[in-house]
Amino acid sequence: MESLIIPNDIFFSHILDEINAHHTVKIPVKGNSMLPFIRPFSDEIELTELNEKSLEKGNIVLAKTKENKFIVHRIEKVEQHTITLRGDGNLSVREVCDKNNIFAEVTAVYKKNRKIRKGSRRWNLTKKCWFSNPFLRRVFLKIYRLTFPQ
Repeated sequence: MESLIIPNDIFFSHILDEINAHHTVKIPVKGNSMLPFIRPFSDEIELTELNEKSLEKGNIVLAKTKENKFIVHRIEKVEQHTITLRGDGNLSVREVCDKNNIFAEVTAVYKKNRKIRKGSRRWNLTKKCWFSNPFLRRVFLKIYRLTFPQ
């Protein structure tokens, strides 16, 4: 099967149109920044429109950074007008964006034949534990990357 490469601005423009029309959108994952929870080229994510609880620490969102780059990362910090984001696979890199540049929330991850829903035991365990201990996070990522080299 051939793949079609669509520029991000066109791709995400269409995704945002669907989200704004109150549709749920399922897209493939491309980057490594959300490893190990979300894997590129094998997993897909489900995006839904935002609700009153979407902009909370630990949730995964689709955002546009100040550098005009679309990313899907976990919320690390919520301030009055800005959100700090970090990919699960990033040890130190963080992105900051305006609250108005958060467009959708990830509500499920599709892994081969299973769907991990937001609010499930595995989802909540990842959300709760991932930021709790930076040292363990570093060790786990090192082990993961040695076990599953890219």
